[in-house]
Amino acid sequence: MRFVYPLLFLLTLVISSCTDSTQQTQPTVYYDVLGFVKQQITDLSTQKPLVKKVVGINETRNQQAIRDINWSHELELFTQADINKPALRSSYQIARPDSMTFQYTLKNSEERLTVRSLKVQIDSVTHQPRRIEAVLQTNNPLYSSVRNLLLESGPTGGQWRVQHYKLTGFQKLPYFDKNEFLVEGRVE
Repeated sequence: MRFVYPLLFLLTLVISSCTDSTQQTQPTVYYDVLGFVKQQITDLSTQKPLVKKVVGINETRNQQAIRDINWSHELELFTQADINKPALRSSYQIARPDSMTFQYTLKNSEERLTVRSLKVQIDSVTHQPRRIEAVLQTNNPLYSSVRNLLLESGPTGGQWRVQHYKLTGFQKLPYFDKNEFLVEGRVE
C-alpha cells in the first residue's frame, strides 16, 4: 500500500506533463502567415485553378498554363517564411507603418536565422492578407542563397484566394557561377 500512493502521484505527474497547456495558450506574436498559406494550399488543391506559370534559370525561361500543380510544393517557401514559433518570439523587430501593415525585420543579433524580413499587408474589410513579401537568406560554407517571395491575394469567386505569386533569387556554390531563378504564377 505504501507503494501505491507514490506510484499514483508519479502517474499523475506523467499524464499532466503530456499536455503542455502553456504552449497551447500562448498568443501569436507575429501575423499567422503559415495558417493562411496552409489554408490556401488546401483550397487550391481542391479547386485546381488554371495557372499561367513562368519558370526560369539564369536567362532561360519556360512558360506554360497548367491546372495540375502540387500546391504544397509550389508554396513551400511561403511556409518556410513562418516566423511565428516560440523560439523566434524576440528575434524580430516589429513595425506598423500603418494599421493594415505588419512589418518584421530580423534583429542584428540573430544572423543565423533564414527569414530576414517579412511584410504582410492586410485588406481593410476582410482582414485577409492582400500582399505577403519575405526575404530568406542562407549563408554557409556549402552555398549561399537569397530568395525573395511575393504572394498577392484577393477576392475571387466569392472567396479570398491567391492571385499571383513570384519567387526570385539566386544560389551560389563555391567555385561555381551564381544561378539565378524565377518562378512566377498567375492564378486564373
